Amino acid sequence: MKLTIIKGNITKVKADAIVNAAHHTLMGGGGVDGAIHKAAGKELLEEYIKLRGEKLPDGLGTGEAIVTKAYNLPAKFIIHTVGPRYYSENINLLENCYINCLKLAEENNCESIAFPAISTGAYGCPIEKSAEIVKKVLNNFKSKIIK
Repeated sequence: MKLTIIKGNITKVKADAIVNAAHHTLMGGGGVDGAIHKAAGKELLEEYIKLRGEKLPDGLGTGEAIVTKAYNLPAKFIIHTVGPRYYSENINLLENCYINCLKLAEENNCESIAFPAISTGAYGCPIEKSAEIVKKVLNNFKSKIIK
């Protein structure tokens, strides 16, 4: 597995899937979520509304993930996950975000996936803590796919 770290605009990344650090309501938000909604176009919000009506009436839980089309983005899919708030939720749920996104990428035959630094913006997780969690998840995922 090759890991590349880039600093840039996730809405411009050409990958099979990009990950959205989504708001639990699935109705858009600020930061990465707002940028992805704006770049993907109104069809993403329409798909969210359908998902809320059919499968997720209470929204998406912290650590969970769901996949949608990418619409106007240069990716095939958007994988949406809700990260934990650092000071009020269990930070270990961040691990679930990455694991569930990787599982969905695998289920959708994605060969590449781009992640933002989930929960490190408005949700307050220190980047160092986030990096430790990501490293653990990727090491475990790597050993799983190599077996």
